[in-house]
Amino acid sequence: MLATTMLSGCGGGSSSGPLVEQDLDSTTLQKSLALMENNDETPAKSGIVPTSAVGGPVQKTDVDDGELKIAVPEKDSPEWFILQITRLKLRPLGDDVDAFSQSPDKQAELRRERNEQLVNLATEAIARTHKNKTEAGQRVFGLAVHHLLEAELQLALTGDKEHIDAIYEHASSLHERDPKSKSAIEAGQVLISFARLNAQRFGQQEPKWLEEYGRLARQFAKSFPQEERQAIPILLASGQSCEFHGLTTDAIQCYATIRDQFPENPAVDRVTAILRRLNLKGQPIELTGPTLRGGFVNATEMTGKPLLVVFWTTQAQPFVKQLPQLRDLLSLIDSERLNVVSVNLDDDDNESAVQAFLETNGLNWETIFQTDAEKRGWNNPVATYYGIQSVPLYWVVSSKGNVVETSNNVQQIEPLLRKLMVSKKTSENEQNSR
Repeated sequence: MLATTMLSGCGGGSSSGPLVEQDLDSTTLQKSLALMENNDETPAKSGIVPTSAVGGPVQKTDVDDGELKIAVPEKDSPEWFILQITRLKLRPLGDDVDAFSQSPDKQAELRRERNEQLVNLATEAIARTHKNKTEAGQRVFGLAVHHLLEAELQLALTGDKEHIDAIYEHASSLHERDPKSKSAIEAGQVLISFARLNAQRFGQQEPKWLEEYGRLARQFAKSFPQEERQAIPILLASGQSCEFHGLTTDAIQCYATIRDQFPENPAVDRVTAILRRLNLKGQPIELTGPTLRGGFVNATEMTGKPLLVVFWTTQAQPFVKQLPQLRDLLSLIDSERLNVVSVNLDDDDNESAVQAFLETNGLNWETIFQTDAEKRGWNNPVATYYGIQSVPLYWVVSSKGNVVETSNNVQQIEPLLRKLMVSKKTSENEQNSR
């Protein structure tokens, strides 16, 4: 197996950087390919111009057109296989067939066949370089690994179990071979890309992909602690994805990894605030601020009956779509049994626009509104303290002042509000029976 081949090799870092073809512009490359097709020692329709990026030795046959000297690699050498890979990538899909005129199934078949060819070619190049400790040998090894991982990822995304297993095996073997190598890092990134793309496509129906996205992000940070600049954005993105889909535990683990793995990074302040919010259940809230009506809200003074806190903006479409349901729900609740406070996070300081939105939608709740431009939007002190990243956001607080539920969807808090509150009709019946 390829994993065994790589593990049996010696040597360290390898390059997973730019592809060979990036060393030449397209005109030069096509010109070079044409020259090579006329060379008897190079099979027609196979190969590319080896360059310094490949590092292959100059063979006995050189082609020189006065501008470009081409070193022809020996057939079946590592450089020769890299040559075939890049030629295959330059070749139109389906060779002489217009692939775009084919059916989607036929196009998918052509892409699969090409990727399988690329896997085979890259595997041959790796087998010939995994023990080569020279700089040139390691350069070819890195290029081959790059092409291999790229093709394996495309095949894995079609759901092919063999290739799904392969990208996990490659990542494991490359990390064991040399955990500091660029190839090992690239393999880790490919795994994350695989999970992220599946999470985007299927996360709503199959949360396992979101969980795997988070797990691989955390694994990358721990496996490659030197890659702080890459690991932190990956962890933030996976944490946000898990959080958005209600996987709070997974989100907490992603954010906590930033705090624990990279304690000196400035991002720690941000994730500390987010973790404060995600761990809010059972805790009292800190919520204060000036209101549109000229008053001042302090949540610690609003105990005695439950409290609903709504974070919103006039432009947030998810909030606008949920507003009718929220408004209908609140219309059934006796105002004497529920406090409602909203926190507006619009970016500008157009107080009249916010007020008009409330009036148009028949909302009479107390609204915290910062007139100081530096405290508007996501810079609102409450938003920064709790690391709020999106709206709507709803907090349900008990009569004792502790948070009992947080959600970005009004449907999730509706059963709890109905359980905690008494509707207006029930309240009126109680009064009439006295």
